[in-house]
Amino acid sequence: MIFHSLDYVIFFTTIISIYWFLGRKAQNIFLLAASYFFYGYIHHWFLYLILTSTVVDYLCGISMAKFQQRKKLFLIISLTTNLGLLGVFKYYGFFVDNVILLLTALGLPSFTNTIEILLPVGISFYTFQTLSYTIDVYRGRIATRYDFLDFALYVAFFPQLVAGPIERAETLLPQIEKKRTYSAKMTQDAIFLIMWGFFKKLVIADNVAIIVNMVFALEEPSFYILWAGVFAFSIQVIADFSAYTDIARGSAKFLGFNLMPNFNHPYLAVSPSDFWRRWHMSLTFWIRDYVFVPITVDLMRNNKTEKYSENLGVFITFILIGLWHGANWNFVLYGLYHFILFAMFPICGRHVSSGFRNSIIVRPFRILFMFILLNIGYLIFRGGELSLIIEYYSLSPFGVSYEERQMALFLFTKALLFSVPLWVHTLYAHVRKGVYFQERTYLLTYINILASIIMFLGILIMRSNTSNDFIYFQF
Repeated sequence: MIFHSLDYVIFFTTIISIYWFLGRKAQNIFLLAASYFFYGYIHHWFLYLILTSTVVDYLCGISMAKFQQRKKLFLIISLTTNLGLLGVFKYYGFFVDNVILLLTALGLPSFTNTIEILLPVGISFYTFQTLSYTIDVYRGRIATRYDFLDFALYVAFFPQLVAGPIERAETLLPQIEKKRTYSAKMTQDAIFLIMWGFFKKLVIADNVAIIVNMVFALEEPSFYILWAGVFAFSIQVIADFSAYTDIARGSAKFLGFNLMPNFNHPYLAVSPSDFWRRWHMSLTFWIRDYVFVPITVDLMRNNKTEKYSENLGVFITFILIGLWHGANWNFVLYGLYHFILFAMFPICGRHVSSGFRNSIIVRPFRILFMFILLNIGYLIFRGGELSLIIEYYSLSPFGVSYEERQMALFLFTKALLFSVPLWVHTLYAHVRKGVYFQERTYLLTYINILASIIMFLGILIMRSNTSNDFIYFQF
């Protein structure tokens, strides 16, 4: 079931009409049943996988509490089970196909891959979410949970099940375990988030997707048309992914839950590190806490220098970020590209004074430069096969006809106009933090109501005739 469908509207309306009349325990049972219905709506066999992860991690958590001396064994069981399922269903085809290519290149006997495995939607997200529980129990950060229904709801909570944000056990489980109360303010915020999410998806992302799909369907796009398509993709991906997050957060807020924000205006970033603190924050922070820090600390314990340990940790982190996005070499290359940016920026920054670098006048140019670098990376992300990516990067800006330059300018301008609401929202988010609005919260209420009405009308008038799945459903 997808958010921007009539099925979801009917489903969620039904949930809300019943949910607040129940007690906490009944609410959790009801939400768990609804979550399993939501996830199994298209393919019921998806439920077997999420149930496997749930049962294994629930039992591993209890076993860690009961058998303290064997905590590491049960952590290994959890990691093996979850990462094993993720590896088989997401990376089996990638691994086998590359083994076949390698054997063929070496002139050795090969074989044919006849097994096609369907990727379960959201497996990357809920796998990381449930692993955070067992790892934190092992570390002693959180207590073992004995209520299976509450734990199962933590793993399968439907608003953020398919595409995040990836919640931690220490923040979501306490909300599941306590009584939730309804408030008008909660409803107002939920409606605004959901409406803003639908507007970004149906009006911005899906309209800009038409440009992107058209450009990347061309056999021989010219230099300017290609980069107009890449720019359009940069708008599509932020609008599309953040739209899912906002609808998820709004749906959860309707139910009395607060999910973490996944984006903090990433296109205002001035450096690679700044970008990854703003983009898909739940994944970035997850990998930082559960991959980068343990690897770096372990290397330093083994008498490696701090700089070597940190650089190797960053390298592994970005390769994993690339692979997390998909089983394809272009995603590995995408991770490598961001590692190079991450490593080079501090080196280049040493030659520029901090006063000049952080000045108000220079900041817009830093933002623009970082945005250009992001677009160069987006061509790797969206380009597909490595041969195509190489071909795209080899295009020349010279010798392009006037008609093609005009077409590129038209596509760029169209995508830019659709991005205007994103920049307006960025400005609004900045302004609303000011003292003036903080002292006059009633004005924010009126603005949110007016904005919700405008967005609703905008959806009715401007929504795309072509509907696309959320981009991150494939991850």
